[in-house]
Amino acid sequence: MYRRLVVPLVTVVAVVALFWSVMPTGAQAERRVGSDTYIYNENRTLTEPVSGNLQVYGSDIVVANVIAGDLFVFAGTVAFTGAGRVDGDLIYAGSRVSDARERVRGGIYPLLSLEGAVASITKSAVIASLLLAWLVVAVIVTLMSGREVRTSSAEVRSSALHCFVVGLVAITSFVLTAIAFSYLIPYMVGIPLLAALAVFVLLTKVYGMIAMFHAVGTLVAGARSRQQLAGRKWLRGDLAMVVIGLLLLGAIRFVPVVGTAVWGLTSVFGVGVALATRFGRREPWFLEFRSAVA
Repeated sequence: MYRRLVVPLVTVVAVVALFWSVMPTGAQAERRVGSDTYIYNENRTLTEPVSGNLQVYGSDIVVANVIAGDLFVFAGTVAFTGAGRVDGDLIYAGSRVSDARERVRGGIYPLLSLEGAVASITKSAVIASLLLAWLVVAVIVTLMSGREVRTSSAEVRSSALHCFVVGLVAITSFVLTAIAFSYLIPYMVGIPLLAALAVFVLLTKVYGMIAMFHAVGTLVAGARSRQQLAGRKWLRGDLAMVVIGLLLLGAIRFVPVVGTAVWGLTSVFGVGVALATRFGRREPWFLEFRSAVA
């Protein structure tokens, strides 16, 4: 009985830990994701410099130091004092901005204006470029290994919990192995070992994410079997499922914080299904044992 509870408990703890570390809470109204800082529902006077972009939601902000990137404010007020300035653009929506004309080196745009929309799109140019790269890689891999991608997609849809746990264990193992290999760098052998590990991790994530694109696209398209896909005139085939899933997850990726959490969770599933299905081939990792025949 207790063995049956191990996997569900590990999964629940992992999910709670993931969202606790990514999503904002009432006790922690400021989050950092990459070079961007997010402030939620807390009035603040910025006395320390901000090295990247700053996004503010439902808060009144007094800028008293330098913001090196852009400032985005939604449903709040912005005021400047002292040495406060914004080196990038100031984009606002449902907000009131005062004394900003001489304090912003870039432009000051309402989000609903053409300039504000263009500035917001520019902030997401890196994400769009990465999604385009994902699309190219996904198309190539699917055309070359459509059967394997389909097999992994079916596995994650039928055994999602198993794939998630395998992914958590694998990512933890990758991190610990990389730390262990880093101690071998002074002996030179650590460099090729780290390079080999990096290549394996990259291949695992790329294949796993493509399998997840296929799984999401299949769920959205409502096709549960190969026969259902083959019987359609439109939205049929493995490539169509991969593109649909990529477009859906790509749209979510543009949502601040939520997009990062969803893609992180998808990566865990992807790594898990790649390893669980041996990259869709279901072959043993090592040589199979065969008893000797007299």
